[in-house]
Amino acid sequence: MADIFPYYAGFAFDWACKQLHVQSNGDPTKVVLDPWNGSGTTTLAAQVDGHPSFGIDRNPVANLVAQLRCQVRVTGKVLLPPRRSRVSGRMAARDALSNWFSLTSVTRIRDWVRALQDESLDTKIVGLVSIFRVVRSVTERFEGSNPTWVKRAKSDDELLNISPDVLDDAILAEQEGLWERLMSAPRGVGRTSIVTASSDRLPIAEDSVDIILTSPPYLTRIDYGVAYCRELAVLGIDVLNSRDLRAGLMGTTLIRGDTANQLKPGKIACDLLHRVSSHSSKASSGYYLKQTMQYLRDLSAGFDEMTRVVKPGGTLCMVVQDSYYKDEPVPLADICIDEAGARGWNLVLREQFPVKRTLTTLNKSAREYKKSQVSESVITFSLRSA
Repeated sequence: MADIFPYYAGFAFDWACKQLHVQSNGDPTKVVLDPWNGSGTTTLAAQVDGHPSFGIDRNPVANLVAQLRCQVRVTGKVLLPPRRSRVSGRMAARDALSNWFSLTSVTRIRDWVRALQDESLDTKIVGLVSIFRVVRSVTERFEGSNPTWVKRAKSDDELLNISPDVLDDAILAEQEGLWERLMSAPRGVGRTSIVTASSDRLPIAEDSVDIILTSPPYLTRIDYGVAYCRELAVLGIDVLNSRDLRAGLMGTTLIRGDTANQLKPGKIACDLLHRVSSHSSKASSGYYLKQTMQYLRDLSAGFDEMTRVVKPGGTLCMVVQDSYYKDEPVPLADICIDEAGARGWNLVLREQFPVKRTLTTLNKSAREYKKSQVSESVITFSLRSA
């Protein structure tokens, strides 16, 4: 089910199942957490292996997809096209969907979203993800060479004017397709909780988790708010004209403010900050330094929270990818190992795999800087007992 919704980074379902089985020694009572759960591969793997699990993500779109994969009961109910509303220019013009759609199309999509509010949670989730898929498909022209960046219509002439009948047919087909996929998808007995929250304030009690399996956002300046702005617009969240959600996501390209006073970087992180600030390229000592510091602050806060909620002797398994700032290497795996060690985690295993293609290769200006091959690492830790 991972292919029903594109989510950058992460790992394969089969690999996650294997990792959880190894880390738990086959004990299904072990509690699993992913504080950057994304589309829910960890929580689905935990459920299939019989573990109780928590999936935390601040992006409500990702959480709906995670719920679809591991919480929706397969009822097969398809919501039929709802009654059509009259087009209201004033209301539709303020709608987040009006960044890409005409008033007629916005009104019809909103008809569907409103109708789903009165349905069961299962039908609602399937319906919303169906709308996500339709909206993403028909707005493909607004994607640039960077697949994580989405443009908006520059004028009324660029707005998509898709007829209500076409939208109805597409949403119906997506619902039927998702139910069919769910009927044959893996499902287990582990209890799963999907929560919209931030990794720096986990709504989980201290010493309550046995295993963390996760892949945090990488330091590659992927703005997940913009990457999923169309789906967020379906939920009524306009990240292109409002900072709130977008600024709070880890890795955001927006600067929230001065995070320097909250950051106490380790040696490797300090070296990275020095190399970024002293780089000769424009804004290295300004914007890019602040963005790097902000990312490191979020990563550090995530490590604080993971350390708080894990039981002594618990396991942390992370998938991280190194990258580059211009021509300066960003050793994210080494930074994570440094951060973990400072909090009482012992490195158990590090596996490295070469990455042949990264988003950096899609950026023309970034390709001007000479780089070596980067690696993706699986790093596993054990939390020392007090």
